[in-house]
Amino acid sequence: MDGTSVTLSDVFYIPEVEGSLISVAKLAEKDVVAQFSMAKCVFRYGDATVMEAKRCGNVYKLKAVGDEVCHAATTSRKEPSAVVHARLGHIPFKRYEQLLTMADGVPRIADAPSDHTVKSAGVLDLIHSDVMGPMQTKTPGGCTYAVTFIDDFSRHVTVYFMKKKSQVLEKFKMFKADMENATGRKIKRLRSDNGGEYTGRLFKEYLSKQGIRHEKTVPYTPQQNGLAERMNRSLVEMARFPTP
Repeated sequence: MDGTSVTLSDVFYIPEVEGSLISVAKLAEKDVVAQFSMAKCVFRYGDATVMEAKRCGNVYKLKAVGDEVCHAATTSRKEPSAVVHARLGHIPFKRYEQLLTMADGVPRIADAPSDHTVKSAGVLDLIHSDVMGPMQTKTPGGCTYAVTFIDDFSRHVTVYFMKKKSQVLEKFKMFKADMENATGRKIKRLRSDNGGEYTGRLFKEYLSKQGIRHEKTVPYTPQQNGLAERMNRSLVEMARFPTP
């Protein structure tokens, strides 16, 4: 009001949210009274007016000064040591402590590019593929694996069941023949993880002979093939919880 700045404490920094939000309910807990009118909102603490927000459309805006990020707090999830110890295969605690000291100073892995860094321009330009299994329940034909092929442009999904993962190449050939005959177009790129079913000699030779470029995701970055990963999760959920 008179040029004096007000510092807000106990705040959270959320990069995905554009702009800053203030909770009137939280201010009320601190005995701050908010008085709204058509043109503005005045915040009072006792007899003093501490802030005034002007109405802009359907919101009331405060004038912020300084670096909005430097005083912001971030939240992080901390796992109990027992949980981490179990995930590491119950290694001796001495080795676990050594790992903690070795982790100091290790740079954080940057976010990997998503699976849509380059958008496909047409049908069959890019095919996403992933393998599910082994599944606990066999199909009537005795299959415990499934492979999905998803067209990036149309989002058309094709699923083949398999008795073993080594059948991926056979199923891809079937998929390629069916889709290319139906569309009159050729598959240009195939995106998958680095699983042996996609990187074997026969698979490599077939892709090379057909002029198909193989895009393999970086290890431990499933988001690079997120479309196929998400589809597999959806298929599993639909199988577990069928609608009546």
